[in-house]
Amino acid sequence: MEFIHGTTLVYPKIRMWGGEKKASRDVDITLGLNGKLPPKTLLDLGRKKIFPPKALDPLGTKRRKAERACLLNGTRFMGGYAVPDKFVDDLALQLEAIQKEFEDEVQIFLINFDTNKNEWLVQNEEFSYVIRDQVPDRDSVAKTFQFQFHLYKVNPLGGFEPDETEIANQVLREVGQSCKQMSDRMLDRKRSISGLALGEQLDPLINKLDVLSFGNSRILTVLGEFRRLQEVIPVDKLDKDHPMFGSVLTFLAMCSDGYKLEMLIDGNYSVSKLIAGIRPAAQIALLDSVPGTKYSTDATHVKPSTAVVGAYF
Repeated sequence: MEFIHGTTLVYPKIRMWGGEKKASRDVDITLGLNGKLPPKTLLDLGRKKIFPPKALDPLGTKRRKAERACLLNGTRFMGGYAVPDKFVDDLALQLEAIQKEFEDEVQIFLINFDTNKNEWLVQNEEFSYVIRDQVPDRDSVAKTFQFQFHLYKVNPLGGFEPDETEIANQVLREVGQSCKQMSDRMLDRKRSISGLALGEQLDPLINKLDVLSFGNSRILTVLGEFRRLQEVIPVDKLDKDHPMFGSVLTFLAMCSDGYKLEMLIDGNYSVSKLIAGIRPAAQIALLDSVPGTKYSTDATHVKPSTAVVGAYF
């Protein structure tokens, strides 16, 4: 299978102390006459925070940074990430750098361990009984942190190869999650954005679909629609009232919804239909007949070869 032969399994092993323990109904949660429930900062969803969460945030940030690096050109697979072979060396260097950053943050965390523990007790003095004797000693906590990664080539037995459709669906789910994040950022914008910048934000999604397609028709169909969308985004400023802004949002929403994505893959919906009201056929024919007005693609982004883009609208 081309996917298996063309990828390497990157398996990060990142562990860190959570600073939490399971809450005890008898000791930690006291309700009824004169009873009082500890605040949410200390007790949430049956877990009690025995250490200040902010002290652990930098370590969690490094773990997420490693995950993003693996997902940039890879996809979740067999508990790790399947990454095209040509990206593995660069990824290994990135993970080694993040590993060093993680280990540095562990040392900072341990240096400030007692200070953070005591400050947490003071901040939660009324409920200090919940955490005072439950924080492990610093040496024990230090042993819980780990950052390693391993590289493997997968060689499945004949007849037991991974299902191509399942792998493709995993890639599309991850791209869909990124589409959801991108659409949220667009909705939160207070100012307009240039079409060029908006188009460039699609580059990581297009690149991921491209390098992980391995000839899969489902991924290639979605990739083609992303490229068509990028081609028709004008380079001028787009605000929330601009029809193309709404079209991009609609497309991203479709890609983040499994049912709507299937409509796109089946050909029941497309970028061409999405922008039909923005770019009438007569205008498209007129533009295509004028030399130098067609869009051209390079390795980094799509841009028109002429500045006369207003004719699209």
